[in-house]
Formats: sequence, C-alpha cells, structure tokens
Amino acid sequence: MEQNTKLFHLEENTLSSVVQAYNRTEQSLAEDVKNFKKWMQLQHNLPEILEEAKVKIDMYYTFRSQVLEIVGNMNPNCSNIKEMANLMHHVPLPKLTKDMYRVFVSKCRTKDKVGQIEPYDVLKMAANLQEIRLKEDIMFRDIFIFDIEGTCMSFLSKLTPNFAGTAITLYQKIYSLLVQGVYIINTVPYVSTLLAIAKTFLKPKIIKRIHVCKDTSILKEHFSSEILPKDYGGTEKSVEELHELCQLKFQDYRDRFNLLDELRVNENLRPTRLANENDELLGYHGKFKKLDID
Repeated sequence: MEQNTKLFHLEENTLSSVVQAYNRTEQSLAEDVKNFKKWMQLQHNLPEILEEAKVKIDMYYTFRSQVLEIVGNMNPNCSNIKEMANLMHHVPLPKLTKDMYRVFVSKCRTKDKVGQIEPYDVLKMAANLQEIRLKEDIMFRDIFIFDIEGTCMSFLSKLTPNFAGTAITLYQKIYSLLVQGVYIINTVPYVSTLLAIAKTFLKPKIIKRIHVCKDTSILKEHFSSEILPKDYGGTEKSVEELHELCQLKFQDYRDRFNLLDELRVNENLRPTRLANENDELLGYHGKFKKLDID
C-alpha cells in the first residue's frame, strides 16, 4: 500500500503524549499490539489483551458484515461516493490544536446542487476518512466545523433523528472516537428550530458542545490561524486544496478499501461470544438490532 500523500501533520512527541495520558508508554503499547495479534490468531470468525479492545475489534468487523445498508457502496471508487465528493467537502485540518484535537470542516462544494446531497453517502465518505485515520492519525478527540452557508431547508430536513443516531453511534461505538465540540457557522434562522428539535433526543453533555454562529467570527476566537484554512482567515491550505488531498489519499488506500469490500465475519467459526455492548448494538451473535445515541 502506497502512502505518498501527506494529510496529517503530527509532532514527534504526539504519540508519547497521548499514550502517557492513558498511563501507558510506547513500549507497553507495542506489547499490547503484540498481544492483540496473538488474540486475533485465535479468532477464526474474524477476517484474518485488553478486553475493551477485543470488544471494539469484534464490533468493527461484525458491524461491517451485518449492517450492509450503511457499509454497502462505501468504497471511495463507488459512483455514489464520487458524486458526494463533487458536491460536499469533508476534510480534516492537518495540524492538531494545542490540546491535540483533530478539527474537521464540512461544507457544500456546489451550492446550487445542495439538494442532491444524501446524508448517508456523506456519512460513508466520512467513515472512509476514519479508515485512513486508523493507520495514520493520533489525537485525543475531534472537533467539527459545519459551514452551512448555501444550504436549504430541503437538505437540512434529511438530517433526521435516526440519521443523527446512526452517525453518532458509528462514530463512537464502531470507530471509538470522541467529539470535543461542534461549531455550526454561517447559520440561517431555521437552524435554531432544528437545534431545538435535536435537544429532544441528544444528551445534555452533547448539547453543551454545540456552538452556533451567524458568521465565521467564532472560529478565530477558538482556533489559531495556523490551524484554520485560508477560507476562514487562517494560513493552512484552503478547504478545496485539502479536499483534493483527501481524494489522493483515498487512491493511496485503494487496495485497503477493495479488501474491506470483501471482509465478512464468519459467525459459524466464532469461538466464544463476547458478552458486552456488542449485544446491545448488534444483537445476539452479531445480529444487528438497533443504533442508540451515547
């Protein structure tokens, strides 16, 4: 697998700082990975320690095998994902914040075609980025900037509670990521109505992390100029340039995405059932049951 496109900028001490925060060292991390590999060799149901990590690995592969309505047609080379890439920006900013958070920017790429954007395909596009991050990124949490300039009510109406629950659960339970904050900028009046509805199904701790601004001024208050793209008064590459880097990165990982299309859990070979949250989310022995918001 070639990795010629540099998308994430990490300092030399980033890994040591993160593992130290979890009372680990780089040496103990290497030992954990060694133990994982031994455990994986015994899991004949999976394609190809720490109990929590075993749960996450089992969850990841089972989800990919059972929830085909989400993971189907997910490959960056699928026509629906290519179409979303033409309509929508969803890019990581290369530099971490001082607290080692990764920032993402999402915005319409073609405003006159915003009605054609399908949220679930955008979610798939975002999940593809997570696949790359599993290999290349190191951080504590994520921050999302949603620039909704040019959006319309017909598009926002597609962001249903069910979609929100799916997105949050995929993000937290499958990829084990945490959201530090959400910034919704260039808002329109009816966004406040939608947020009021969101408060009925989102937990208070999530609501507190959502910040709304009618323009982009809030960004300079919370992020340094070296992190922000040129589009928002920063010195980093523009969102369009970062978008093109992402597309190149997907091609660097094309072999991995082609492999993911074929990976499936063989339940007949599962040695033992992991009694954990997988049952709640995926059902007994990996049968998909429900998605819930954490």
